[in-house]
Amino acid sequence: MKEKKEEGEKRVLEHIQALLSSGSIKAGNKLPSERQLSESFGVTRGYVRKALQRLEYYGLVKTLPQKGSVVERIGGKAMSGIIQAIIEIDGSEDIDSLMETRGILERHSARLAAERATDEGLASVMDAHAAFKAAADAGADTLEEDHLFHLAIARACGNSVTLSLVSIITPKIIAMNRDFAENDPGRASRTYGEHQAIVDAIVAKNADAAEAAMRSHMEKSKSRRLIK
Repeated sequence: MKEKKEEGEKRVLEHIQALLSSGSIKAGNKLPSERQLSESFGVTRGYVRKALQRLEYYGLVKTLPQKGSVVERIGGKAMSGIIQAIIEIDGSEDIDSLMETRGILERHSARLAAERATDEGLASVMDAHAAFKAAADAGADTLEEDHLFHLAIARACGNSVTLSLVSIITPKIIAMNRDFAENDPGRASRTYGEHQAIVDAIVAKNADAAEAAMRSHMEKSKSRRLIK
């Protein structure tokens, strides 16, 4: 049953990817309704809804009250590449290579965010930071909030290519960590402290400190992930 569900979601994602690649749907456009997509793709509305939720999670679409789902303003080719990464999630990536590449992108986005973030961008970073703390304080899984925090920094950096690359790699990072056991109850607290150092540097517009804080966070994150 699980395989059928995943296959249905995959079909919807592939259809939406094709619409983006062909230019039938462009950045900023409203997607057809769940019913229309269901009929067009030949799948149930449940599959459509789940696929749209995944796209919203990765920051590719935004659901607006009484307006439906709108495609975020990311270039069609980049959007298609991100969807392909989501489709191909299997957790089989080379962990060292993936984390090395992520570290480069994250340090770059933190530096640029410190230099360029608007008030709106800073507010989004702060909101994501607060959401991580709320989840940690509640004893909940913080994987989603953690990556939304990093995506908020990438959006605040003012470089659409950096945002696209971070967005592409995020599904792979999540897949890599999906079954990672958080056995240490103090881990989320330490991660929050590392995030705080990054936020403080970005708010202070100190690019060197932001990059250094992100470098430290990535190194500690890798160390935690690879502890056996």
